[in-house]
Amino acid sequence: MSSFLTIKTRSRGSQKKPLIIIVGKKVAKKAVERNLLKRRIKAIMRPALKQSKFDYAIFVRSEARTASFKELREEINSKIL
Repeated sequence: MSSFLTIKTRSRGSQKKPLIIIVGKKVAKKAVERNLLKRRIKAIMRPALKQSKFDYAIFVRSEARTASFKELREEINSKIL
């Protein structure tokens, strides 16, 4: 399984927002594709943010463009739990 994401954590309150998702133009040229990836990641992270003591910064790699929702969820859960 290739790595689609890099996740960095900090203690709660160290960032302005609890979740920051970075999807560059090199990952997906069209804004529609970048926004789709962001929406999927937000949906996956929503339950984790409620019970977490951390803020997250997620950097998306180009391999994530072809990943399914299930594959993204499995990778995120394996990295944050």
